[in-house]
Amino acid sequence: MAKPTFETRPGEEVFAQKAGCDCWKMPQVVGKRQISGKLYMTDQRVAFLASGLVGTASVSWEIEIKDIASIKTCTTPPCFPFGIEMTMRDGRVYMIGIMKRDKYVEWLNAHIS
Repeated sequence: MAKPTFETRPGEEVFAQKAGCDCWKMPQVVGKRQISGKLYMTDQRVAFLASGLVGTASVSWEIEIKDIASIKTCTTPPCFPFGIEMTMRDGRVYMIGIMKRDKYVEWLNAHIS
């Protein structure tokens, strides 16, 4: 399976591209597990592409901004103030850890419906 890549859609406004972050929680993985990768944010979606040589497709994800119900800050293990928790309208939860999270939280809150 090919390594996932990120390509913008026509007319899509990019806010963050290749921002280094860690994903700590996603629906396809049970429990909290640190997965390093790159974050992409546009006015239409949020994408996390895991870095590594193998197995990255199964832990990479993309969500639509319109499907996000709420955004909140949280801590990442063990207790660092870098976390952003995104809860989807269907109850799925994604958690990422990223430096300078406040600018991302502010931007996401301004774009979710």
